[in-house]
Amino acid sequence: MIKKTYIYLVLLSFVIIGSCKEKKQDSDKEGSPGQEQLKNISELTYQEIFYLLHEENEYGMDFHGDMFGQEAASNVSLMSKSKTDCGNAMVLESSNTNNTLQVAVKTNFDFPGNPANEIFRIYIVKPGETVPVGHSTLCYNGAEYAINREIVSAGFVIKE
Repeated sequence: MIKKTYIYLVLLSFVIIGSCKEKKQDSDKEGSPGQEQLKNISELTYQEIFYLLHEENEYGMDFHGDMFGQEAASNVSLMSKSKTDCGNAMVLESSNTNNTLQVAVKTNFDFPGNPANEIFRIYIVKPGETVPVGHSTLCYNGAEYAINREIVSAGFVIKE
């Protein structure tokens, strides 16, 4: 009985030592603790690009097609609001003081080797307000990439 217990303890210690070595090797590959390895820009997925280009308050809604026409296009502008450490903060600004607007924005970019090159989002802009939509530049892994945005559709929100 004692031999059996002793054998189990020895085996258990080998398993524990072995698992510690594997974890140490994995962390050595990644660099020092807290240092995150970034993917090459060509390897980023559409969703990863989306989250790099937008802060949480800039998400808008998913969009496909010409949903609103151009009825309210003259009531909204895409503008640079302020200089940041990486490009300018971009906003939609409503000049309409009576109606809420639905605005579709197309975001274009060209990341070397990456097939994703555009994102469409819908933003709701209340009368006289501004809504953040992202930045004019993406700073990623030591490089800067131009981000172009344009209003492709704008309509009035219909109140029911």
